[in-house]
Amino acid sequence: MAVPNPLRLILIAGLSLGCAVRAAAAQGSGVLHGVVFDSLITSAPLEGAEIWIESTNLMARSDAAGRFALTALAPGRYVLTFYHPMLDSAGLSVPPVAVEVVAGDGNTIALATPSPAQAHRLLCPQDPLRQTGTVVGVVHNAADGKPMAAATISAHWTSYDIGNGAVRSAQRSVAAKSDGSGHVLLCGLPTDVALVLRGQGEGGSAGMLVIDLAGRAFARADLALALSPVTGSVNGVVRNRNGSLVPGATIVVVGTDASARADQFGRFSLAVTVGSRILEARAVGYQIGRAQTTVREAAGQQVDIIVGDSVTVLEPVTVEAEYEPYLKHVGFTQRSHTAQGHFLDTAAIARSGALRFEELFRMVPGVQLRPSGTGMLVELQRGQGEINSPSLGNYCPPMYFIDGVYYPLPPLQTQSVPVVPSEILGIEVYSNLFGAPPQFQRRGSGCGVILIWTKRGTPKRKASQ
Repeated sequence: MAVPNPLRLILIAGLSLGCAVRAAAAQGSGVLHGVVFDSLITSAPLEGAEIWIESTNLMARSDAAGRFALTALAPGRYVLTFYHPMLDSAGLSVPPVAVEVVAGDGNTIALATPSPAQAHRLLCPQDPLRQTGTVVGVVHNAADGKPMAAATISAHWTSYDIGNGAVRSAQRSVAAKSDGSGHVLLCGLPTDVALVLRGQGEGGSAGMLVIDLAGRAFARADLALALSPVTGSVNGVVRNRNGSLVPGATIVVVGTDASARADQFGRFSLAVTVGSRILEARAVGYQIGRAQTTVREAAGQQVDIIVGDSVTVLEPVTVEAEYEPYLKHVGFTQRSHTAQGHFLDTAAIARSGALRFEELFRMVPGVQLRPSGTGMLVELQRGQGEINSPSLGNYCPPMYFIDGVYYPLPPLQTQSVPVVPSEILGIEVYSNLFGAPPQFQRRGSGCGVILIWTKRGTPKRKASQ
């Protein structure tokens, strides 16, 4: 998609501007009262707008309620303009407004920014689709805050195509480069799903953030990128929606290899390259929590991550049964005596000395480990990949199940399964769909199936006798 370079300022015409003037004597001075409204982003009064009278040095600034006043004006005709950093960063401006001032304080005027629909139509006139949105990004160097030119910014999302009785997901993206002022324009974006924005300068590390248009046609995004591998720190706490601490959660920085484990008080600390980052927290019994931050070199960022509760607590039930080892109970032991897949038991995992989950697959014949940034991707077989991008090159991802539960691993989320080798009791690797147990054969698992059995899935104690 071609983007004007540099991004031009658009003059918005046809704004609804009201001006009520009360007749008064022609002698004396007048006072002009007004209000500025933000129709573009907040749908609320706009604070901090500068209202100028052209060809003079007279200026007023709007307050928290969007109100302003220009006093001691001689009766006559004046031309007003107003500016705001939000409009400047979006590459937008409003046209001047003529107003007739008479003596007294009965002169009022209302000013407004463009609406989202107006901004979208004028910024993206070539966009033929309806109900699409626009994101104007402002890209900064994370080290000094200066605008960054020639950075590649892309928006990613997942769409679902329904046809012939099947539902198939597809990864979509739109990309553009920032201009000399650090501005970048992305058109043709969906307004009903969250977008993952990725940015990368030449030779620098990638930055990421999530933005949701929430049905609106326009949004603005600030993205900080690093041009050199400068490391900062992130400290934080994982909580649930009730404010309670969540101990033992796994925290990862999306798009990087950085991860940490929360302590018994839910606290964590991470070292990561500076820039815009997305943090994810996963804990058994909770929905994934995410938070966004800009990592700086000077001091550690403080981030709280809120995970969603998904566990329904039932009344205690006493079950009488004979104890059975977990791996035997889930069928691992029986299946390991067949020739359908490759099996790693607890002893083999311990002998490997692996520190990361993906390193365990160096022991599995036929498995390829593909580099991805500072991490690795597991691939059981080559084929018509579900992910087709310059960085991943038609990658064919396997389907993961953790303790019998399907664990989707979308390409726009973390590329690593959130378990470490010390937590794993056994792994089953099936290079094709038909070799996997029937209960784990799902549509879309043509790239292979990997079953992971962990200590989390084992009963906390033996059943009552």
